[in-house]
Amino acid sequence: MTQEQLAYIVDRAPRTIMYNENDGQHPNLNTFYQMVTMFDISVDQYFYPSKNKGSECRRRIGAMLNALDEKELKIVETTIQAMKQTKEMEDV
Repeated sequence: MTQEQLAYIVDRAPRTIMYNENDGQHPNLNTFYQMVTMFDISVDQYFYPSKNKGSECRRRIGAMLNALDEKELKIVETTIQAMKQTKEMEDV
C-alpha cells in the first residue's frame, strides 16, 4: 500500500502520512485508531514499550497468533506444552 492510498483511506494528506512514517511524527488518535484496526496491529508496543522489548521473532509470532481462531490456538498451546515437557525431561 502506498502512502497516497493510505492517506486516502484515513482521510489525511499524503504529506501527513509521510511525516508519520519518515519523520517520526505521531498521528492523531483517530488516524492511529484507523491504522491499527485496519492493519490488525497490537497497540501494546506503542503504549507499553518497556514490556515489548522482546525479539523480533516474538513479535512476529504474536502477530500470527492474533490471526488464529480458538481451535487453532488450542493446537498451538498443546504443542508448546509438549515442547516444554520434553525440555524439562531432557534437563532432568
